[in-house]
Amino acid sequence: MNSPIVVVVAALAAAPVSSADLVKLGEGLVARGDGKKAQAHLEKALADPALSPVDKARAEQALGLAFLQQKKGKEAVAHLEASTVLAPKSERGWLYLGLAKDELNDAAGSIAAYQKGTENVPGSTSLKHELGMALLSAGKNSEGAEVLQKAASVAEHDPELWADAAYALSVVGRFKEARECAQRAVEMSPESPDALYTLGMAEAGLGHTKAAKAAFSEAIDSDELHVPALFQLGVLLQADNDDKGAAAKLTQVLKVEPDHARAKAALAVSLLRLNAVDPRTEQLLRDAVGADPKLASAWANLGDLLGRRGKIAEAKKALLTAVKLTPNASWQARLDELATAKEGTPSVPVAAPPAKK
Repeated sequence: MNSPIVVVVAALAAAPVSSADLVKLGEGLVARGDGKKAQAHLEKALADPALSPVDKARAEQALGLAFLQQKKGKEAVAHLEASTVLAPKSERGWLYLGLAKDELNDAAGSIAAYQKGTENVPGSTSLKHELGMALLSAGKNSEGAEVLQKAASVAEHDPELWADAAYALSVVGRFKEARECAQRAVEMSPESPDALYTLGMAEAGLGHTKAAKAAFSEAIDSDELHVPALFQLGVLLQADNDDKGAAAKLTQVLKVEPDHARAKAALAVSLLRLNAVDPRTEQLLRDAVGADPKLASAWANLGDLLGRRGKIAEAKKALLTAVKLTPNASWQARLDELATAKEGTPSVPVAAPPAKK
């Protein structure tokens, strides 16, 4: 059975009688994902000087979406901007404009679109939600957390928004507030892996390791491929010296996201502790710093491992990189030890003397 959209498009395509009909036809084609066909009808409608302002705004918005479907971001932005000028109270227009800016990797433009949208449509939690997430993506974490928390506070039933607010609050270290938001999200959607994950993040931030593990485990029960929960649970297990359990979770992460640099670095540590001669550890650490050259801990662990294997020159370079990225006394001490080591001779770290009583 044909959908209502298909029926409408077919009827209008048979004999469109006005520019307003062309707008409807274009909107229908866009809804079907056929942006290229929609473009021709919408451009024809916009060429009619008699087209009403309301229909013109609709045509500009639909044409912007048609260009988005064709991966033509600049053209999409131009028409979506025109639609917001014609219909500044249209929530969808601002949402689509922010999306189009994001597609062009214009973070500032995306934020500006959502900000203008919230000014023109102050009651829109959707715009505030997108604004908060855009701020987070741009590294403006405190601003993003504030926007998301305020948006969530007036959302009657939006577990995704509450979960995102919880995540943002955790990022800025406001763990008690994050837990409150996460609990609300879980109450609204008990099996949501994202809500459970953010609860785990908040509990971990508060030092409640047992509760955090339970939340991450529940998130994984709801979605066995939930990478953030798998990674965080792996890290917690590793911190509890359960390297076998940690390695299992981190291996699952890499099956889903083979380029997850932090998972590679963490897995290497657990494998090293489980089996000092495991040949995978060096390559995992090399892959980790290759994917994320600013991952200081991975550089430090790589340097230590290379030193143990007698690759002294490489070890010193790796440790020097780690220390430059993040000054650390133990890493510097290991680097100092390698200063007198001979190439080809394994260098085991000198154990620190026991503390004086």
